[in-house]
Amino acid sequence: MLIALDIGNTAVTYGISEKGRLKSFGSCLFFDIPKLIKICSRGGKTNEINVIISSVVPKNTHKIESILRNKKRIHLWIAGKNLSVPVKTKYHPNQLGVDRLVNAYGGIRLYRLPLLIIDFGTAITFDYVSKSGVFEGGMIVPGPELSFQALIQKAALLPKKARLPHKSPSFLGRSTLDCLKSGILEGYGSMTDELVARFKKRFGANLKVIATGGFAKHLKPHIQSVDRIEPKLSIKSLLLLSKTLPTKL
Repeated sequence: MLIALDIGNTAVTYGISEKGRLKSFGSCLFFDIPKLIKICSRGGKTNEINVIISSVVPKNTHKIESILRNKKRIHLWIAGKNLSVPVKTKYHPNQLGVDRLVNAYGGIRLYRLPLLIIDFGTAITFDYVSKSGVFEGGMIVPGPELSFQALIQKAALLPKKARLPHKSPSFLGRSTLDCLKSGILEGYGSMTDELVARFKKRFGANLKVIATGGFAKHLKPHIQSVDRIEPKLSIKSLLLLSKTLPTKL
């Protein structure tokens, strides 16, 4: 059995695989990870469990290491630490988040190149992989949740209990809340389309564009430039990376 965990700043995405097939996919809070692993270890049909992690939160990575270090039958693999991610890159090696590298690894193997991967998380990353499979670099933009929360906290008359919108009732808002909903969705949608257009102008119109991350599906109706929305990209990438493990799964 394999448990793949993508630990982000806001949430954790997980996938559970048996015999190379993804059996379960979802998201949870970081503090639910030990419970998830415990349930899997009880119901597992094999004697060994491999846990493979991609994490951008070092303190949470250390906590998981401490919890699982002496557990029998459980083998912990951390991308970028005891499990290398074989992707050629021109990015500064000490500044590239392993989540971006893992997504690039999966993207190279799942899609045609050149490729632009857009990850809508706490931050939005735009990552360009060339036709030769080299991670050339990208962009980082504050994500919708960050922008939305900053706005309602700093503007005195905006509703403090408002939540990040997942859909908008109309393009033209006629209440403060509806204006916020339309502004976030249409604003980030149009920003994405324009940045994709600029990437294509520089790197070619044949650039394949993949969107992932928790907010991608909510922006889908407001984006015209994305070829495919793949919420499971990080987990699929970890499953592909697991094939390089030195132990048999």
